[in-house]
Amino acid sequence: MKAIIIAVSSALLEGAATNTNAAFLARELTALGFEITESVMIHDDEAKLLQVVKEAQAQAERIVLVGGLGPDDDAIVKATIAKHLDQDLVLDEETQNRIMTYHKNSSLIMPKNNQLQALTLLDSIPLVNVTGLALGMFYQTDTHNYLLLPGPADELEPMFTENTRPLLIEKLTDKPCISSRIIRLYGLTMAQAHQDLGELITTVDNPIIQLYPSDVEIEVQLTARADSQEACHQLIAKAEKQVEDQVGDYIIGYGTDNLPNIVRQLLKENELKLTAAESLTGGAFLSEVSSLFEAGLILDGGIVTYSEATKHVALGVTKKTIETYGVVSAECAFEMAEKALKLFNADIAVSLSGVAGPSSLEGEIPGTVWLGVAVKNQETFARKYHFGYKRNLNRRHSVWSAFDLVRKIIQKEEIEGCVYKSK
Repeated sequence: MKAIIIAVSSALLEGAATNTNAAFLARELTALGFEITESVMIHDDEAKLLQVVKEAQAQAERIVLVGGLGPDDDAIVKATIAKHLDQDLVLDEETQNRIMTYHKNSSLIMPKNNQLQALTLLDSIPLVNVTGLALGMFYQTDTHNYLLLPGPADELEPMFTENTRPLLIEKLTDKPCISSRIIRLYGLTMAQAHQDLGELITTVDNPIIQLYPSDVEIEVQLTARADSQEACHQLIAKAEKQVEDQVGDYIIGYGTDNLPNIVRQLLKENELKLTAAESLTGGAFLSEVSSLFEAGLILDGGIVTYSEATKHVALGVTKKTIETYGVVSAECAFEMAEKALKLFNADIAVSLSGVAGPSSLEGEIPGTVWLGVAVKNQETFARKYHFGYKRNLNRRHSVWSAFDLVRKIIQKEEIEGCVYKSK
């Protein structure tokens, strides 16, 4: 099933907006078995839209149009597609009532063209906008089908997830059941993941196996199509085992929760408190922890000790340690973690000290980082990392690697490359 995505928005071409919708739709449609052959952006221009739609029809059976459904004068998509298909536009009364009720219950004055959002092609299937007002639609001819979706991402994504995806499964896929599973990876690059997973990655087989970057993590999405959910689950289980065999050492979890949220849940389940002493990350780790839901259950406090003097005066790292070993050292990481553990009476403390870049420090190149971990009634250890030369990416990887150490500690996983503090 070939598909083309057409984004209709002058703002995208002027750089005033980013086309995140194309990435979202490409991922979702590929998982359903669609082959995205092209994704284009065009101005709000009727003649150009007609041209692009005609060209798209010659290449693909599925035409996805994004944007141009609102009440503005440049919202040309519905009228242009109606003209192209020689089909009437009719008023969807349910959407019209929602629009009128919305403005009646608010202090906003309803624009004169607002009801244009309630228009839909005759004989199309309306797609309710659960977070906005502009109606989407699905329309079929004997040879093609057309999917019209709103431009704002916070309207498009809920509309697709709640209304469009089930409809496409029903109308356009050859199997009634589709199931997905996400495996989360951290600690390898996209290039390494592609190399390690090799021929497993496919968008044409069943199940489909796709790789996606997610901040500094990687998502492996498995999507199976079958006649029953049980058959889907069996296909996914087999593919999951294949992925685990290849990249099992880098798996941090499953599902949509990223690493900080995975660690939050582990800390909560085990009734543990976490703290940190940060240097090169300047509070980024503690900020990430405090941004989590129910952060108060897992965090009482932490400390940022950016300079050598602050490490000594505020945290209590000895001058001897700093003068003898430097701040980019296992010994400094040991002390920072242990002092933070005691200062905040936590169960687990991490320390983050190193060279963010772009300059070297204490003879160490940018991207050299020591992470320390102190745990109540356990031996303190530290681990050395070499990230890269990009300052803020080094800081981001330092934060994520600290979370990963905490995850492994709680789950009692083996941690390679550790240096333990001498008794």
